[in-house]
Amino acid sequence: MRLIKSIFQKTVATLLLGLSLAICAELNGDKAIAENLKTGLTDELANDKTCDGTGGILAYAETKDYSLYICADTKDISQPRYYRSVNRNGTKGVKLTAKTYNPNQGNYFEFHNGDYVYMLQIPSETIKNPVLAVEFPDGSGYEQKITRFLMNGEARSPISNK
Repeated sequence: MRLIKSIFQKTVATLLLGLSLAICAELNGDKAIAENLKTGLTDELANDKTCDGTGGILAYAETKDYSLYICADTKDISQPRYYRSVNRNGTKGVKLTAKTYNPNQGNYFEFHNGDYVYMLQIPSETIKNPVLAVEFPDGSGYEQKITRFLMNGEARSPISNK
């Protein structure tokens, strides 16, 4: 019974986090994309080796504390498969591999690392001020504003690692 309750709580917490991100996107829907958000193409990272051994960089984002990479699947370079973070303070970052794809997410990339959930929003007309949201096992978490976002034209759909 305890296991079922724990699974239910994690599922509800993940759904609530996704819902809150969607609501924030809708509330910001009538504003222009944030002036301090720099966007562009991953071509700017031509010499970056962070996604070596994968299908290449599909998306890249920066926050005040992290450089975040969404790397492509080696079998289908249009599909996201790997999450890499580089901590700006010099400590070791996170490396995750997606196990399943969920093309219905559409406006964010989602990766699970045990009981931790990492959600990286994709800037769009409805998401003017994208964030990196991290949910901790106890249901708490934090967000960091994305200040730079680069996307590869080959990217099709965000993923889920469940």
